Amino acid sequence: MTDRSTRPPTRRLVLAGGLAATVAPAPEPASARGAVPPPFLLKPWMTLADVPGASWALLDGDRIDSYAEGDARAGVTPATVDTVFEAASLSKPVLAAAIHALVAEGRIDLDAPVVAHIPFTRDAATRAVTPRHLLAHAGGLLNWRTEPGDLVSGFTPGSAFRYSGEGYALLARLAETITGESAAALVRRLVLVPAGMTRSGYGWIGDGGAVAWPHDAGAAVMTDKGPAAFRTARDAGPARSVERWTEADRVAAAQALGKPALPLFLIPNMAAGLWTTAGDYARFLRFARRFPAMNTPTVRVAGALSWGLGWGLEQAGARRFAWHWGQNDGVCNLFVTDLSAGTSLVVLTNGAGGQRVYGRAARVRFAREFDALTWLQP
Repeated sequence: MTDRSTRPPTRRLVLAGGLAATVAPAPEPASARGAVPPPFLLKPWMTLADVPGASWALLDGDRIDSYAEGDARAGVTPATVDTVFEAASLSKPVLAAAIHALVAEGRIDLDAPVVAHIPFTRDAATRAVTPRHLLAHAGGLLNWRTEPGDLVSGFTPGSAFRYSGEGYALLARLAETITGESAAALVRRLVLVPAGMTRSGYGWIGDGGAVAWPHDAGAAVMTDKGPAAFRTARDAGPARSVERWTEADRVAAAQALGKPALPLFLIPNMAAGLWTTAGDYARFLRFARRFPAMNTPTVRVAGALSWGLGWGLEQAGARRFAWHWGQNDGVCNLFVTDLSAGTSLVVLTNGAGGQRVYGRAARVRFAREFDALTWLQP
């Protein structure tokens, strides 16, 4: 591709909603809750890539085996299968599943213009943007704005791919407007609870469990990111769970910190603010099978890559794969699903070099090269 607006951002500053803790439970075996021994280990690759910790899971049919390696905080807190990691952009498919649930209930029309509910733009062409466009990153919107202004499509909606966190933030606002619930509470009700994701959320769980801290390229903890950034943003707003914050609450908290009232600076950020474990995310992938529309190729990306209504797709002969990555400062994640075989890999890492770890894991797990991993290279 020559148009860099269609390339995935290699670095995104995202304020995450999640949970924080400084005391971890006693270390567990790498293979937990009856899981079979792992078919491979991430630790050698983590060492090479200066990645302190990882949570990862294998989904095979309905069976989920979860593992953890390394540290949640380098040299301080071991990672366990219950350690919660920043999902970063792996949050987007979870929100997408909630949108599909609302479609099934007849509350959202995928092809009705979003401006019918939210006056988000004055641009005539952009007023044609629909939920279908936003789910497939085909709305032409920027990834994130850092200055106030209208959202404006960079091309005719539906005609091309342009990765957009703003688009998913707009989907969250649409869901809130239609249902009267906060988007985070809605996703909990429609996805997290029925999927059995007991250690996942956009706000404070407060059970004393361990949380993974982000680490830079030299494996040094980033003390002002991750849990620290969430606490700062949370404490600037009303004293209740951020999952129940209204849009006005989110805006007030950002403004109290001197930040513009834009999605990038609001918590919970529904496009990038989920905190989860690899096992829980595998439960989500199992649950998401009830929404096959997510696997519908909707817009071409490049080569064998397209985007469905919630995640990326790669065609490899008769085999089709679904995938998505997530990257915040000091955090790199990936899932890949073989749609034909019903098998998945989830890798969550707390290091800036995590892309090298999850890339190696995906190649070993599925015994193939992925165009998606080449496309993701900075």
